[in-house]
Amino acid sequence: FLTAEDACGGTMRGSSGIISSPSFPNEYQNNADCTWTIVAEPGDTISLIFTDFQMEEKYDYLEVEGSEPPTIWLSGMNIPPPVISNKNWLRLHFVTDSNHRYRGFSAHYQG
Repeated sequence: FLTAEDACGGTMRGSSGIISSPSFPNEYQNNADCTWTIVAEPGDTISLIFTDFQMEEKYDYLEVEGSEPPTIWLSGMNIPPPVISNKNWLRLHFVTDSNHRYRGFSAHYQG
């Protein structure tokens, strides 16, 4: 079981874990640029379930690649629906601008 709370990005392996924005549940920093890659066993898919989501609409966002549609762009104050990968990896790219900080996101993944 892995947590990536303090790290800004990295590769997450294992059948389950938690990914959250830097400093969560405190506010994320400005000008963040973090990329996490979740890698499951070949042939497996990954489900990503958001438990918390709060970021500045349009300016701070989380981009998810590896699912259908190929790129999902998430922002704002609503918890997004679960994301299911279509291969054995998902990539999460978290970007923030230079002002307005919120709590960010936390998500649980399982392969």
